[in-house]
Amino acid sequence: MEAMKKVMVLGAGRSSSSLIQELLNRSHSNGWKVAVGDVDLALAEQKCAGHPASEAFAIDPTNDAARNQRIQAADLVISMVPAFLHPQIASVAIEAGIPVITPSYVGEEMQALHERALEKGVLVLNEIGLDPGIDHLSAKQVLDRIEEEGGKMLEFESYCGGLIAPDYDDNPWHYKFSWNPRNVVLAGQAGPATFLAGGAHRLVPPHRVFQNARTISVGGVAFEGYPNRDSVAYVGKYGLDGIQTLVRGTLRGEGFCDGWDALVQLGCVRDDVSMKWPIGSSWADWLRSFVPALWAEEGLESAVLRVARCSEESLSRLRWLGLFDEQNGPRTTEGTPAQIIQELLEAKWKLKPQDRDMIVMWHRFLYERDGERHEVTSSLRLEGRDSVYTGMADTVGWPMAIAAEAILNGKFNKAGVEVPLHRDYYNIILPELERMGVRFEETHEKC
Repeated sequence: MEAMKKVMVLGAGRSSSSLIQELLNRSHSNGWKVAVGDVDLALAEQKCAGHPASEAFAIDPTNDAARNQRIQAADLVISMVPAFLHPQIASVAIEAGIPVITPSYVGEEMQALHERALEKGVLVLNEIGLDPGIDHLSAKQVLDRIEEEGGKMLEFESYCGGLIAPDYDDNPWHYKFSWNPRNVVLAGQAGPATFLAGGAHRLVPPHRVFQNARTISVGGVAFEGYPNRDSVAYVGKYGLDGIQTLVRGTLRGEGFCDGWDALVQLGCVRDDVSMKWPIGSSWADWLRSFVPALWAEEGLESAVLRVARCSEESLSRLRWLGLFDEQNGPRTTEGTPAQIIQELLEAKWKLKPQDRDMIVMWHRFLYERDGERHEVTSSLRLEGRDSVYTGMADTVGWPMAIAAEAILNGKFNKAGVEVPLHRDYYNIILPELERMGVRFEETHEKC
């Protein structure tokens, strides 16, 4: 009898829930054993849920040798640890001839492993979650179809957001955390947003990113989309030379961007300076440190309005968070503003056990063919199953589980550091996702 193949998942955080569940669902038919490692052994055991094909183990962050030994004994490694650790894991796996999957963007360190991975004949598949991941697969499928039909692309827009499902939307921000809160708090701070609009390069500095939101309607519901990081790089990645407009962005509920921009203008989400507040400070005391003292003496709310230049509706959102509370305050009074406010947001935007999140993705393609202009929109709305198996966890984890099965069954005849931009990937992964309920709806009209 052929020995069981071992799939190893490193990291059992909130985004790993559906991945681990789906790998275990597929373990019997594929003859797999699924090993799940985390620094928190109890968390890894919880995610394995006592499945007979599972093995939970503890990761010792001070013992790379033990981790590397496990990597070398696996048949495939899925890295769900913080992204800066992916290259270390991939390097060990490449030398051992073990394929790797990660959901993260390819950085310089990972890209530097490409030639060695080619030499060793090892596939290191990245950007295979939701965004990045399903966004690539779904967009490239339509883009390739338009090209095959003789269309010339003029404009491409793509937005994605992890939101709260309408039935569980009970706060004025229309938002709750379904993934890493720190990434949400630091959104827009990594650098300017760059994109193409009307044939010209546009650059929006971090402090103005949330002032550049546009309204996007998906399924009759209005959302706000703001530009995200470097969209111009996708001209080359997607093969869109000569395109006039290209924007990739993030979706939020109505009013979110103006409210978040108020926090940006105040400096409440800065992560580049550490500060210290007196023990026992209230949230109002904390907020006063971001406005001129003379203005604060006239009234904190009026001072915030003068500094942030936000609407009364956004001021009410800050009030709902408790930032004007004179009685209660942060438990931690030393750190960056972003770290301090994250504590408050995690309490206010927490998914309740009965809550369900929602994933929304929207693509718009404008192209010309035979002298006529055509517009295609492709959209996805998917609600989570509960507060553990969220829509975010499903759409991050399921593509990786499908890719793992394809790799171990020899369906991806590729090597090197890859992202899923080829039909070999979307022809396998998208039909399987559709079977699981991840379905895109298309509209097509002549302009």
